[in-house]
Amino acid sequence: MMKLMRRLVIDSSMLQSEDLRLFLNASAANFAVLPDFVWFELYKQESIEAIVAGMSVIGDFPEQVIVLKPGKEIVEIDPRTPNMTSSMQRSDVAHQIRGMVAILDGPDRDEPGVRAQLERLWSGAVNALSGMLEGAHDILVSLPEMAEQMFTPQHLRIIRRNTRYTPEMFSSIFGAADQIWETLSGGDQDSTCPAPEELRTQAYLYRYSLAIVIYLLWWVKNGNQTPKRLDRARNDLIDLSFAVYGTYYEGLMTADKKLDWTHQNLSLALNAIGAEVPAIRYWRPSS
Repeated sequence: MMKLMRRLVIDSSMLQSEDLRLFLNASAANFAVLPDFVWFELYKQESIEAIVAGMSVIGDFPEQVIVLKPGKEIVEIDPRTPNMTSSMQRSDVAHQIRGMVAILDGPDRDEPGVRAQLERLWSGAVNALSGMLEGAHDILVSLPEMAEQMFTPQHLRIIRRNTRYTPEMFSSIFGAADQIWETLSGGDQDSTCPAPEELRTQAYLYRYSLAIVIYLLWWVKNGNQTPKRLDRARNDLIDLSFAVYGTYYEGLMTADKKLDWTHQNLSLALNAIGAEVPAIRYWRPSS
């Protein structure tokens, strides 16, 4: 009997976990999906030892690793593409992972050429993560205004009490996602969101826009506590990307309750508007 494929987006903190090793070892039909942020977090440590440790699990299962293209490229994928996930993925990943592990575990890792390549990766990761701080602050400081504009005091009480949302609230949620999407896409709807409407929901930027609104719901539900430090704000926005990537696959592997909640509710919201979302296939190691 054919085994069900489980492709889980892996949270950066789970990259070296025993759970990930057990998941990959349990079945050849289990795959770890790694977004670019995983590599940013790994390379920013500027240490060969950190990279070797970070690849200690996936290096043993190179054939079961899916590496996603950079986020900038994924944003540009036309949602009319028949197989969105294939277009999001890099090719020949197993060969590259085996090669990197062999080099970093061998005597050539201190060669000038290898060191120069690693330093370019380190520099790129630090610059990419630093640039995210600017946008993080702008989005987070706007949360109180967004909540005030979207919801009445009664609606806010419903969110905090986690009771049934009204039709007006759902209208506000999806309307806000539309507005954020228009802003993020620069108003160029023809290239990023062709008709019919269901194709728009396949676009990464639309799903990320909806994820921002889901994040707002969490923020209201948990006491309107805005992160004081910008690096924590940046991490929240990176987590939104993991939640979004998880909606293109069978879920994600994370120990972060907020990220897990965001992903589950984002998937439910997308299902509610008829978006194509794979069924979440939970996996837990057997005790």
